[in-house]
Amino acid sequence: MTMRRPQRKTETYRWALWLGTLACAAAGGMVELVALQRSRYHLWRERHQTPAHH
Repeated sequence: MTMRRPQRKTETYRWALWLGTLACAAAGGMVELVALQRSRYHLWRERHQTPAHH
């Protein structure tokens, strides 16, 4: 015999899993965005850097 979970509990678990996945994807996307912006800033700074006392 297998016991089935109540429908409401299964739905709650599904929502929690979906929200967790979405949160992880959003966090990963933010990390990638920050890394990209940092890389672009460093490239820009190298290109626009002028000698201070020459």
